[in-house]
Amino acid sequence: MKSQLTKIEKRIRLAGILLIAGLLVELVTLRWSHPTAFLFFLLLGGTLMALGIIIYLFSLVSAESKPAPE
Repeated sequence: MKSQLTKIEKRIRLAGILLIAGLLVELVTLRWSHPTAFLFFLLLGGTLMALGIIIYLFSLVSAESKPAPE
């Protein structure tokens, strides 16, 4: 039985995907011996990592707290 994901779970999953994609880009560019590897490392990998971190932090700050049922 599959349950629906909440809004925060969707955002955290997206943040995780972006972080993993950024790490993969950085891993590939570390093994690449070409002058443009640094640009891909910094611009593409760094941007993906920064977006993942920002989305993660935003999802924590903007989480709605529901009162506990009595």
